[in-house]
Amino acid sequence: MKLYFSLLTTLLSIIFFSACSNRPLHMYTLNIEENIPKTSPHFDSIRVDYPKGIEETMGTKIYFSRSNLTQSYYSYSQWSKSLNRILMANLIKALLKSNISKNVLDYASQAEAKYELESTIYSFEHKIEDKGSFANISIGMRLLRTQDHYLISSKIFNYKIPCETTDAKGFVEASNKALSHLSIDTIKWLKNQ
Repeated sequence: MKLYFSLLTTLLSIIFFSACSNRPLHMYTLNIEENIPKTSPHFDSIRVDYPKGIEETMGTKIYFSRSNLTQSYYSYSQWSKSLNRILMANLIKALLKSNISKNVLDYASQAEAKYELESTIYSFEHKIEDKGSFANISIGMRLLRTQDHYLISSKIFNYKIPCETTDAKGFVEASNKALSHLSIDTIKWLKNQ
């Protein structure tokens, strides 16, 4: 009788968890808006390095927090590729659209580049509070001379963009706005170097 009860419990658990996992997985990506300002070439060549950050936040999970002490991720929503890969692609796209450099290379290119653009993601999460939620994004940029790795300039860009909804979709929409601001701000910053 115990064996029969144990098998029945196991079978019901499998059926229950199978039914719960049929929820669809939503895949998201980030895209900068088209309003990147055009400029004359300021650099001959620039390489965009692979963005760095806290290892677990660089994957495909979309993170949120309800307090400063806890962080979790959305179970049925994720990035289409790793977050650092998506951010690198958007930075390259912004540099190309702006025309700030004659040549824009990614980190894997073997071609020579006179300058490198490094980035570190300090925060990229959905902050949910009683009065609403926002995309909390902080990214540090460093411009280096490739020849001797001399640091020309560095800057940290911080964005706190309100979300229209308190779900992953609302966060992604706000993150796209933040990424567009980051792209424009990065071009302006690079132009002054």
